[in-house]
Amino acid sequence: MSARLRIAALAAALACAATGAQAVVMVGAGSALNFADANVSLGCGDLTVQGQTSGTAANVTAIANLVIAAGGTLAPGASQLTLGGNFADAGTFTPGTSRVAIVDTCGSGTSTVSGATSFYDLIVATASGKRLVLPAALTQSIAHALTLQGAAGNLLQVLSSSAGQQALLDVGAGAAQSIAYVDARDNKASGAAIAPGAAASYQSVDGGNLLNWFAAAAGGPGGATVPAPLLGAAGGVALIGILFALAWAALRHRPQSA
Repeated sequence: MSARLRIAALAAALACAATGAQAVVMVGAGSALNFADANVSLGCGDLTVQGQTSGTAANVTAIANLVIAAGGTLAPGASQLTLGGNFADAGTFTPGTSRVAIVDTCGSGTSTVSGATSFYDLIVATASGKRLVLPAALTQSIAHALTLQGAAGNLLQVLSSSAGQQALLDVGAGAAQSIAYVDARDNKASGAAIAPGAAASYQSVDGGNLLNWFAAAAGGPGGATVPAPLLGAAGGVALIGILFALAWAALRHRPQSA
């Protein structure tokens, strides 16, 4: 796509945003669109990337579904992308220092993530009790900051696409975390533990089959079992001797019946 066509496509999106109309943006294979540092609302339209889409410090909001098709490339730079529906990555997402936010906007109660994606900042926030469905056995990586935020009485549900099979979140060891009002299940955290400690301290619920979440980060409920240390033959004999000694002492000091 020529520079003139890139500007025309962006101008059309801006015009739709100005009138409150839905702006469905499809970047075809072999085409390119650069949002640069524009402020664009898609009015709950989809953004589908089959070609090349980039940005420097844009703010693209009210996206319904964001789809990176096979062969498509999205490189947002330091842009902010806000959607209310699904994030599908079958192509190439180069995060830069961007922020992807999945929120209640556009009226979707369930947002499904597909593909394995590396994010810089990932925010999922709801006041209505959204369901976030992550792909089973695939990894979503977060390098800089992870926010999972629900509301009292309307927890954010973090689920796997296949019940009983864990989805994977790889959170950078130095990444910031903000976790509150979450009902998480069927998920394995790697890199850093997610919300280590009691789920209640995060106003959250351990829904089960979690690893490195909540108390599971310390081998608590939902975590991996910590095996007892192996004593070896000599240690086993010594332990048996101690147990017999304790039992004998208890018998010697037991009160005699009348």
